Amino acid sequence: MKKILSLLLAAVMLLPAFSAALAQEPVEIRIACWDVEAALSGENDAIRALVEQKFGIRLASMNVTWDDYVQKIQAWAAADSLPDVFAIDAICTPNYYAWIEDGLVKALPEDLSAYPNLAAYLDVEDIQALKIDGQLYCIPRKTYPDNYWNACDRVIAYRWDLAQAAGITREPETFDEFRAMIQAIIAADPEGKQIQGLTSLQAKQLDGFLFTYSMPAAMSDGSGSDYKWARNADGQYAPIYFSTDMLSTFQLARDMYTEGTIERDYALTTSSTATEKFLTGQSAAILGGGGVQAMYGRFGKHWALANNGDSFFDDVRVLRVLEGKDGLKTFPIFRTSWSESYISVGVTDEKLDKILALYDYLVSTEGQMLIYYGLEGEDYDLVDGKPVSRPSDTTLSTKYPVISLLGVLASWGDQFTNRDYPTAAGDEAYRDCDFALAEQARATGDLPDFDMRITYLSTPLKDSFIIYPADDLISVMMGSEPVEKMVEDLVNAYNAKGLQEMIDEVNQKALELGY
Repeated sequence: MKKILSLLLAAVMLLPAFSAALAQEPVEIRIACWDVEAALSGENDAIRALVEQKFGIRLASMNVTWDDYVQKIQAWAAADSLPDVFAIDAICTPNYYAWIEDGLVKALPEDLSAYPNLAAYLDVEDIQALKIDGQLYCIPRKTYPDNYWNACDRVIAYRWDLAQAAGITREPETFDEFRAMIQAIIAADPEGKQIQGLTSLQAKQLDGFLFTYSMPAAMSDGSGSDYKWARNADGQYAPIYFSTDMLSTFQLARDMYTEGTIERDYALTTSSTATEKFLTGQSAAILGGGGVQAMYGRFGKHWALANNGDSFFDDVRVLRVLEGKDGLKTFPIFRTSWSESYISVGVTDEKLDKILALYDYLVSTEGQMLIYYGLEGEDYDLVDGKPVSRPSDTTLSTKYPVISLLGVLASWGDQFTNRDYPTAAGDEAYRDCDFALAEQARATGDLPDFDMRITYLSTPLKDSFIIYPADDLISVMMGSEPVEKMVEDLVNAYNAKGLQEMIDEVNQKALELGY
């Protein structure tokens, strides 16, 4: 009896601690990501509730928009009041190096074995090149699993039905064949709409297409600070932009523009105008980013209404990886990610563990299924191992606003590039086109020689030296002076801004680091 009483007494003494553990408050994680406030506004968001309960967290917003995110995050950094997690495109900018040097952002643990999905996700060469003294200070938000997938990042769709009507019998594989096809469509004008040449959803993406002719890896993502470096004939690191055959590509651009293969209003056309032109048969081809799946998402569902009931792929083809000047098939080279997440140095070890566990989940197949298909049995059913969405009058992001946050917090859509990832019925056509482009790129052989460590290297002159290749290209393309003179003037202008001094400083720093 004494033993029983002792056990009961011990159990009673443990009850308060046990009850406190059960009633433990979730850990609040303050997040700044585009329009996060709206993403966390759903009162009955079942996916938000599921995620918060799964990890013992409460998601809170420090709102930013696409218009003010840089300014707000800079202000919070200056005031030492950063959110626990924030998303921004800071790599290669002074902010990135300053935040690390000033100790404002937390390094990820060197051992990520507790987060195996995240560890695998980050195991990419250009992400590992971001390490400073062996440590990674951000979680890049990947678009593609490797650089070969960049072949999908500048996609040109063209009117193959009109090309055939104009007498073209083979899909183009070189720049000259592409030019000849577009010229044939314009001359024949099969639908009598005074059709024009190539238009674009974003004019400044043109370098990602044309630079593949003679300047592999010299294109930019638009930031102005992502230019890639390689050793030149003297053994010194130099920006690839200035050390490859710039003149040939810029001359090609001028020729294509002058002959109308690139439409005369190219630089003035907005995304909505370009969309309308291509849908209604006023443009023979259109350039866009984000892969064939993004192109299909913009046009596919509307194509039948504008084109006599035809499906998108009845009339349209996607331009293959083209053969460049030297006979090699080349493709655009960017980073595998755009923008990244940072963790404030002020988070506790407990909160850091929960943040990393959340990211580990978001990049897993289970997390991606939740983000892109919703709740099994509610929003989709598994049929032969593939999710099939149930009919619904509302979108997932409307039903579960948190999806618009979770869907971009860790990844821009890596699920589209994974053959093993279950895909919804009907998606295969455009996914197969993306895979075909990536496989064509991989079949061309080795990637161009460049060292991403130098791109990520910080020196005083380099941090402020900006190069906008797309602006240069459009300026020369539409210029009236001889291309050779304009290119020479362009290089001289960069030299006047201190190009060589910047290169010397970078090489000295690379030497000190043993690169």
